[in-house]
Amino acid sequence: MESNSVQNHVDDEDRLSKLPDDILLDILGKGSIHACIRASFSSRWRHLPSLLSHISLDISDFLRSDYDSLNPKAIDKAMSYLNKVARISLAASGRKVTLKAVSLRLLLATSYLYDIGKIVCDAIDNGEVKSLELALPTVKISLECCEMDMVRYAKSIVYFFEASTNLFRHITRLFLHNARFDELQMHRLLNSCEQLQYLVLNNCDTGDQSVLKTDTPNSKITYLKLFSCCFEKVEFLCLPKLPELHYDLWYSMNSPFSFGIVPCLEKVRLVSSMGNDQSGFKLSELLHGADEIHALTLDFLGDETSFNNLSNLFIHGIYAKFGLSWTLTLLEAAPFLKTFGIKVCDHVCTEKNRRLFAKRTNPWQKNKKLNRSRHLHLTRLEFGGFMAVKKHLQFVRAVMNYASSLETILLEDKDHCG
Repeated sequence: MESNSVQNHVDDEDRLSKLPDDILLDILGKGSIHACIRASFSSRWRHLPSLLSHISLDISDFLRSDYDSLNPKAIDKAMSYLNKVARISLAASGRKVTLKAVSLRLLLATSYLYDIGKIVCDAIDNGEVKSLELALPTVKISLECCEMDMVRYAKSIVYFFEASTNLFRHITRLFLHNARFDELQMHRLLNSCEQLQYLVLNNCDTGDQSVLKTDTPNSKITYLKLFSCCFEKVEFLCLPKLPELHYDLWYSMNSPFSFGIVPCLEKVRLVSSMGNDQSGFKLSELLHGADEIHALTLDFLGDETSFNNLSNLFIHGIYAKFGLSWTLTLLEAAPFLKTFGIKVCDHVCTEKNRRLFAKRTNPWQKNKKLNRSRHLHLTRLEFGGFMAVKKHLQFVRAVMNYASSLETILLEDKDHCG
């Protein structure tokens, strides 16, 4: 019985092997990375991995568990396997060159990092890479990293950069984590990424209360996200092609950033609570110089908080015990708004960390009365965390009366914790 099963499996493989390359590539492309490894052992399939148009190599695919990500031997073994798959997938095919979108997620550990970098550089030199994404997570998560860890991780990134300069020159998407550079290192690294379009910095900086200045007139960056970075201020002096900015969790004493030349900036998302030592700032002053913003999302994580060009405005993380009529002030200030969305925050889990942030104050005690004119452009109202209580119903009714062109009202229940 067992021998018949084995024979059927062999027959199935033989039938697959008779299919043309295009179909086999489609099958291989939809399989796991381990399918590439198995394919390399078959004489019929051996050349196919190098013909794939998208190569995704993620270290987590080679680690058996989260525990392995803390085990140096397991990491070394996983990186060695990833190195072999990179060599198979990015080898010169000897046929017509296949332009590849390459995505790499590599741990900053072991010498295999440099071997993989060389393989990718060779593929770039052979004209086989059309786009390149690189993520460099660290062994420790952000909350566990001390300053010494961050400095050490930054040095590892710089060493990798210096050994693989051509790789960084062709990166289109870059994700960096838990690194404290010196100012010159960061500028040199980012300025060398000539093709960079998408940049995420997670817990990266150049020292506590440092100032980051981005003055890159030739920059191609179209998406920038800063998450939990300890800059006192970021000065966006010149980012000529940037349409979307996300800034999550800053620690500045005053305004966290300022704008210079950002002619394409249309979408901004700001997420933060106010720390005990932080002062407030005027939103109009913060966004001064960004005159083309059409979509603004504010998430206060349960705290409080000239829009003439805005067409979409979203205010998230409004503390559930606060009233909502104050948000209508923003609605009035954005006469060409088409979509207005709010989301009320009432999560028990977020209250556990309240001691880390400033005490909530509600500066909007009185109900806001809308002016007599009507909002002529608002067509959609979104309300997250809606409950059938008096203040929520009054808010919806006020918007309905004020917006004569309103077509859609979307009411969503509050999210559950976890």
